[in-house]
Amino acid sequence: MAGYIPEEVLKERIENNEKVVCQRCFKLKHYNYLMPIKIESDFSGELDRILTNFNTILWIVDVIDFEGTFRSEIAEKLKGKDVILVVNKVDLLPRSTSYSQLKEWLINRLKLSSLNIPSDNIVIASSKTGLGIGKTKQLLSRISEKKALILGVTNVGKSSFLNKLTSKDVTVSAFVGTTLELLKTEIPDLGIEVYDTPGIFTNDRLCDFFDIFSQVKMVPSKKINTKTHTIAKGNVLFISSLFWVDVVENGVRGLPPITTIFLPEGISTHRAKRERVSELLYNRKVLYPPYDDKFDFGKIEFEKVKVRVDKGNDIAIAGAGWFSVKRGPLIAEISKPKQLKFCIRQSMK
Repeated sequence: MAGYIPEEVLKERIENNEKVVCQRCFKLKHYNYLMPIKIESDFSGELDRILTNFNTILWIVDVIDFEGTFRSEIAEKLKGKDVILVVNKVDLLPRSTSYSQLKEWLINRLKLSSLNIPSDNIVIASSKTGLGIGKTKQLLSRISEKKALILGVTNVGKSSFLNKLTSKDVTVSAFVGTTLELLKTEIPDLGIEVYDTPGIFTNDRLCDFFDIFSQVKMVPSKKINTKTHTIAKGNVLFISSLFWVDVVENGVRGLPPITTIFLPEGISTHRAKRERVSELLYNRKVLYPPYDDKFDFGKIEFEKVKVRVDKGNDIAIAGAGWFSVKRGPLIAEISKPKQLKFCIRQSMK
């Protein structure tokens, strides 16, 4: 409800001598004055109506959560449009990341989608450093229309990128023929109007299982953590307390698999023996999120999924990060919320 703040968040703010703001104001601050919206029936039709007015689309996705933010349902709606795919937050990748190799990975990954995006329209970007702003302006300078629509799911850094792109304050207005409020601004040196949609809600990312205060904690603010684990048969590997991998068989020549994990600092990883699962699930000092001892696990329906992941592939967890199999195969049973999306893909790194 408007004006509400959870008790545990209030206590934390007071203990840390931080400014206390209600949930409504918190959303205003972190979502650029627009409430996020769900891509369900009503909004789906509204977005379709908006898209008829635009040919050029700036689609912002998060490189750390590529599989959770490059959405197939959005890609379907953008067929036939001139799409500029802005892959944001590359500054958070490990320092050893080669942007040329990342671009090649992105090109190969997009071949698996239903949307045809030219390789030149893929922008490797950082709203923090300004990387990709020049390339985006260059691409926009070529368009015949003097307007573009920017969209993306929540927490991809869309508003921050828009602020870097325009260097101007934005105003809220409803686009002609729609009821959805958009943020309208202009790129001064190009004379192009940019309309920003509210962040699109999802329901299958790790962040979706927590309140908005927890979601902000999960968004990385510095380079993601990397950890390498050898996980033998009988061990489990936790990613937060909602996703764990139980190794049921060792790999080639009986050697246990080796994985390297790439996660934001606000999401824990922990290796343990199988028999400790029940004990660790409720240990907030070891496994987080959730960050609150009062979190209700009873509201989540868990499922088990058997997987085999060969060397050179990742398991990408929507709304979190990914881990790469460096020595395999990884033969395991994954426990996770039924709604939580994950996929096996060619290794990003």
